[in-house]
Amino acid sequence: MDDLTDWDYTDDGSGDGVIVAADENQEWMLKWWWENYSKENTFPVTFFDLGMSKSARLWCGSKGTVIPFAFPDGWIKPRTSINSEKIKTWEKRYQGDLWEGRTQWFCKPYVLLRSPFTRTVWMDLDCEVRSSIQELFDYCNEGDGFSILKLSLENLDLFSAGVVVSKRLSPVTKKWAENIYTENHNHFGDENVLIDTLNKEKFRITPYPLIYNWPTIIPQSCKTIIRHHIGGYGKTKILGGLNVV
Repeated sequence: MDDLTDWDYTDDGSGDGVIVAADENQEWMLKWWWENYSKENTFPVTFFDLGMSKSARLWCGSKGTVIPFAFPDGWIKPRTSINSEKIKTWEKRYQGDLWEGRTQWFCKPYVLLRSPFTRTVWMDLDCEVRSSIQELFDYCNEGDGFSILKLSLENLDLFSAGVVVSKRLSPVTKKWAENIYTENHNHFGDENVLIDTLNKEKFRITPYPLIYNWPTIIPQSCKTIIRHHIGGYGKTKILGGLNVV
């Protein structure tokens, strides 16, 4: 377990950069994401290959660095190892291939641990980047070197891990990875494990503003820097805007 849940000490990391990840099911969004990102950003991008097609890997290699990643067998618990009540709830919540999807959803902290950058921004591929993200990196400078979106609604705190900012050697990223290894059978996805981790630990994180992870379900602001097209409706919007080659 140690190798997968620890930082890659063979690379000290350098500069600021962005990482994204895809398999064959998500690779259709790669060109759309890149077209938007590259309009006003030149930070290097590392693409993590979770099972992309050969053509997608070659395309990613023409834009940045490609690193393969896959979980060892048995890391993400199969349907047969999950509580029956959780199975009912999760399958009702997600209409696609839940059990195949889970083998990809939990990758986030593990690829962050393998980032070649000193300060890293992870983005889900359904994030539409509308302007420079330069100031976003600064949110991981304080405390334990980690930043996500936190929305406080009355007595409820909501977190979103669609965009994550992590400094190299952040203890938050490492603990997140460790908890996924031991607790993924109890959680729907990586974001749920992260929320549970932040609620239990005393980490010092600096949330970034909503403009860096503005979900489709909230009316848009003209100041939005990253628009997050979550859910089926969001993917429909992406499909409608595809005009890249």
